[in-house]
Amino acid sequence: MVVGSSTGAASVAPITTMASAMFFGTIIFATAAMATRGYLTADHMLFKTAANPRSSALDVRSLNSMYTLLYHSSVMGLILFYAYICEYHPPYAHADKNYDADLFFFCTFLLFVISAYTWRKHVNVDDKDKKLKSKQSVEDVPADSDKSSALEESNDKTEILNRDQTEEWKGWMQFMFLLYHYYHAEPVYNSIRIMITCYVWMTGFGNFSFFYLKGDFGAVRVLQMLWRLNFLVLFLCLTQGTTYILYYICLLHTYFFLMVYVVMRIGYKNNHTKWWVRIKMILLGLAIFLVWDCNLGLFKLIHLPFFGTTPMMGATSGSMWEWYFRSSLDHWSTFLGMIFALNFPISSLFYRKLEAQPLLFHILGKALVGAALLVAFFFWVTGPFMQDKLNYNQTNAYYGFIPLIVYIYFRNLTPYLRNHSMDLLHQIGKTTLETYLMQHHIWLTSNAKSLLTLVPGWPKINFLLVSLIYVYLSRRLYSLTLFLRGMVLPDNKSACYKNLIGMGFILASFCLLAVLLNNANMMTLKVVGVVSVTLGYTLFQFLLSFTARPGGTIEAANPSRNNQGLALTTPYLGGALAVLFIGMSWNHMARFGATRIQPLPATCSDFANEGDWVPINGCDEGSRGEAYRNLGISTETTCNSQNKAFAWGWYEQDPKLHCRFKQRDVKSLKKTLQGRSVVFAGDSITRYAYHSFCRQLGIQDAGAYNATQEKHESIHRDVGDISVDFVWAGYSSELLEEAKKILKSSDGNKTGPDLVVLGGGAWDRLWEYETEKQKSQMKSYYNSLAATMVEIKKLSVPVVWIRPTTINSPALPSELKRANINENEMVKFRSIQEEAGVPGAASFVIDGPGFTSARVAESFDGVHYPHQVYSAGSQILANALDWLLPDRNISVEPKAPPEPGSMSHFYLGIMILVFSLFGIVGFDGFMGFSYVAAIFLPSMAPFRLFHEAFSTLHQRKNLPPLGGPNGGLNRPASSVDPSGGNEDLQEDDEETGPLLESDSMAAKDS
Repeated sequence: MVVGSSTGAASVAPITTMASAMFFGTIIFATAAMATRGYLTADHMLFKTAANPRSSALDVRSLNSMYTLLYHSSVMGLILFYAYICEYHPPYAHADKNYDADLFFFCTFLLFVISAYTWRKHVNVDDKDKKLKSKQSVEDVPADSDKSSALEESNDKTEILNRDQTEEWKGWMQFMFLLYHYYHAEPVYNSIRIMITCYVWMTGFGNFSFFYLKGDFGAVRVLQMLWRLNFLVLFLCLTQGTTYILYYICLLHTYFFLMVYVVMRIGYKNNHTKWWVRIKMILLGLAIFLVWDCNLGLFKLIHLPFFGTTPMMGATSGSMWEWYFRSSLDHWSTFLGMIFALNFPISSLFYRKLEAQPLLFHILGKALVGAALLVAFFFWVTGPFMQDKLNYNQTNAYYGFIPLIVYIYFRNLTPYLRNHSMDLLHQIGKTTLETYLMQHHIWLTSNAKSLLTLVPGWPKINFLLVSLIYVYLSRRLYSLTLFLRGMVLPDNKSACYKNLIGMGFILASFCLLAVLLNNANMMTLKVVGVVSVTLGYTLFQFLLSFTARPGGTIEAANPSRNNQGLALTTPYLGGALAVLFIGMSWNHMARFGATRIQPLPATCSDFANEGDWVPINGCDEGSRGEAYRNLGISTETTCNSQNKAFAWGWYEQDPKLHCRFKQRDVKSLKKTLQGRSVVFAGDSITRYAYHSFCRQLGIQDAGAYNATQEKHESIHRDVGDISVDFVWAGYSSELLEEAKKILKSSDGNKTGPDLVVLGGGAWDRLWEYETEKQKSQMKSYYNSLAATMVEIKKLSVPVVWIRPTTINSPALPSELKRANINENEMVKFRSIQEEAGVPGAASFVIDGPGFTSARVAESFDGVHYPHQVYSAGSQILANALDWLLPDRNISVEPKAPPEPGSMSHFYLGIMILVFSLFGIVGFDGFMGFSYVAAIFLPSMAPFRLFHEAFSTLHQRKNLPPLGGPNGGLNRPASSVDPSGGNEDLQEDDEETGPLLESDSMAAKDS
């Protein structure tokens, strides 16, 4: 983080963020200045060029080209600035995720219902001609004929897995993937895991298809693909201060794209022979098996230069383990996608030849294959799919292909299905990379762990608003990424190298400048503004000098202006105002906005006890539905206004205070207390608080009513490496004695507790507060206790005081108690403790009356409350731990990160190899299942279709004959216009990846 004593914008921003701010600030200044100049000179061509949706190669000597580059870069910078504000300085505190199964599936089904209205046909075919063709097919082609003259001609728009269909596929998967993250829908994890498998499968399928059909293995192609995958990620890492491994999807697809590239690049001249690619595929399968499924240490050896064991954001066990875990989940997926692409022409012909058969054989062939697939699907659903998350992760790589190929088979079962798709899902599928990346910061926050809040108190309205902004900006970033790629990476290798080197040098220079300013303690928002204006001015002047056109001066274009000095300075003023506006917005949000989720500051102690009990509505549809689904409770029986349940909540604080109180769960509380010891000492009220705290740590039976248990005994509990003790000290004299013992144990050694919680008073008032001597002695004890608490704090051991809870006077069971510890008397006694300085000596005070006064009628004996009431006090304490225990006082032995190889499964790997051989050697994209149709239709066996399928493909795509010589390294297929510029690449040749627009669907015309 940036060094500085200020709590403003610069003090919380990572260094790379400040470097990015200077980088984009410079660009925005120059852009605003050039736009102002263009307006004053009436240079309409400047704006027209920038507004053109198709980019052209960057020309550094053209003012229009440079302005276009700067303009689109500025737009991207502003979007990233918005993402940074949402993450670090949102207008309201980030909200917690909450899974509502009913709402989750409602949104999912609603999407499909609406999408059904966008069901559209890809190709309009004359019905009369089609019927005639079908009739001819039936009459002219005998059953089981091997002739293809009557086959329906292959068409890119009606092929299996055509581009429209695959975009639709990615669209609905992406919607569910995002909804899963938004609602933290853990119960559907296994389904979402399959969808990610499908995305990675598409990487192999699409890129294999591209390289086979187009044969373009040039550096430009690789650079353009890597740009598409990583351009936005790079700037998110820089602006957000995050790590690359956090956006692991991009790493997955970059890695497996390079795997496909290397395999297809080796001996590429023989790729169009029958066996060469298949031999390479077999060797690749063996390599994957040895690296991931055999615990030989190969994975770590291969990846050691790139990954380490140091914990980081997105990889708490180190990047080596994180990458091993992520890649192991889908290490076969890309390979299996390549197999399907390898046999794609055969699979396509298989469908069409079946459809050319007489109706009986047509239906029989498809039914047999479908039945076999459904049997496999049934065993998968009832077996691996039903496992819990951890166990399912162990087997996903080996069984995930089953639902995948079942979906492909049935989605393409008829020509009607292949010729139709849902356009809404298609549009969602086009921008899956950007929606995946930006969900981390402008839809979700805290790196996808919480929700962005723009409309507090209205969760569904907030969901709608942030979703609209999120979708719009994601689509805008999609366009920007492709547009800037077209400028920076044209179809010219030399220009690509020059532009990338220049871009890298500029970014590195700004990062170096940020480091130097930070080391000199000069990194402030004002300095960033000055640097941006200075460098922006320099850039603007340089562009005017370097790219100026004759007669392009402001004076010549504005002869009627009287104040020529103002006209000359206006562009600079426009640039400065743009930078100033952004800086002021940043500063305002840093001062008055909330912050990202982080430990609460100590200033929140003033508000930690300010809250109230919120009634839970048993008539709410969500809770009623959950009761019915999970417990079989009738939906009518929970709705009763008399039987109210309550939950504790804190009052909303000013966002700038950064006091985001929340209910802490067991996992987070254990993490805070890891390796620590906590001691409670006091009377029965303190004991009830102790039991409640243990329940917060996951001990469900803590405080269970037990008449055989001694009331006034001490208690010890261990929760993992956390020690929690209660010491009975009913009187102030006993409490003082225990405090002194704690002080002694903590002084000069490590055996003392890390946190001390004290409480008492009711016993003193009941039994030891009758005579003046007792009263005087009591005050002396409390004075000494306050002094001892101060001494304990000096040893860096925080001390918490529990103020006695509200007394339900009518419920007190005896006259003695009603006379001595009624609420009026306890109010006075709390004042005595205040005067003695006990609460003032504490590090933090839990205000007992604060969370019990509203529930006083529920006190069953006048003093104690139901367990649920004490949970509020425990949650107040759990939140206070953020500032009470900010640093670990004891040494905890760090856990060694897991070793790569623990997810290897030798026999399951063998199983996948066998299925893969069926696909590779058996020429079947459906991994051998297509052969079931050959039982009654022998000519439908995939190996019999090889020559016909590939000969037709090679002829249509002007590829070398089977077994013939291959062309040059970068020889484009004839179906692609050799003169087509990078604009065609943007719309028609988009790359495949999980979350990317598919290249396969453009390149794959087979």
